[in-house]
Amino acid sequence: MRLHWPLAALTFFTLACNNDDASTDAGPATDVPVVSDRPAVIDTGVDVPRDVGVDSGATPLFSPCSTVTNCRGIPSAECIAVSDGYPLGQCTRACTMDSQCGGGGICLDYGTRRVCFKRCDAATDCRAGYNCFIGRGTGDAAERSCFPFCTDDAQCPGAACNRYSRFCGTLDETRAENGATCGRNLDCRSGRCFEEFNVTTRDPSGYLDGQCYSRCTVPAAADYNGATYPRGDCPTNSVCVREAGQVAGETALCRGSCTSTADCRGGYICLKPSRGVDAGTYTNGYCAPLNCHYMTQTCPSGATCQTTRSDDAGVATSGFCLRPPPSDAAVTDASADATADAPATDIPATTDAGVTDAPTDGG
Repeated sequence: MRLHWPLAALTFFTLACNNDDASTDAGPATDVPVVSDRPAVIDTGVDVPRDVGVDSGATPLFSPCSTVTNCRGIPSAECIAVSDGYPLGQCTRACTMDSQCGGGGICLDYGTRRVCFKRCDAATDCRAGYNCFIGRGTGDAAERSCFPFCTDDAQCPGAACNRYSRFCGTLDETRAENGATCGRNLDCRSGRCFEEFNVTTRDPSGYLDGQCYSRCTVPAAADYNGATYPRGDCPTNSVCVREAGQVAGETALCRGSCTSTADCRGGYICLKPSRGVDAGTYTNGYCAPLNCHYMTQTCPSGATCQTTRSDDAGVATSGFCLRPPPSDAAVTDASADATADAPATDIPATTDAGVTDAPTDGG
């Protein structure tokens, strides 16, 4: 069965994006989906025409809606409204199999039931206010679906666009902003945390005390031509960190911004990306896990350096800071707490690949 983790407080609904939240400048992410118990879905074997909701004057699936009456002619119709976090609402239907969702839909878990979502290959396949994400653990590009990614309050009538979570809804300012510490995804305004330890495996990530982040839309290439690394549509005090080869309109990561390493916590360095060959670095950057085998970068008190790479002579060239992992009890408690608080949310399938060998610190 494909999983779409159940909906809870929408500020913390998280889904893996079509670029797998990848960034080339920091350590591996450790987000683990929170999966709560749900009733088994029984496949009745009853099918409907694959063009359901398209012909006979019916409202097309995945059209905007404010109430189910807007979803005319769709069997077992439902409206996932703005109040549920979905920009301008979305017409869908109950399902037990993909064929009930038409040729362009897919049947996924939504809370304790299953409904249709629109398939996609890229953000351009989704309507305004949505982006193309893939649920963690599926590993199949065919599983990509359109999920909320609001960019403007106009997409959330009667509410506001939460630019941390990208769902319609109120921003909970009691939770941590990008770059701040976090022990789990739900500690962050975005519902996304690079956790210090993987809840399941207890593998360390290099993110001492965790680090909150969110998502952004890569701005135009011209925005990266100046001396300052661009913020894009990220919240205040963040920059939109694109990975190599990404172009405008794709999804990247909002990371806490900095102008020098003094702006970052222990175990982190202000990483200022290169502006290009012979162009130097930007005047600002973002706080990334330091490389404790590079020059004078050292781990803070209570942490040790774990080597991640060595050269042919066996000399360590890359590593990140590490504290002792939590006990089994601590891991269990953290997982249970997250499930109880929001039985549904944390699915950023990030692949933030390896600590940079030689980050540049202009501060």
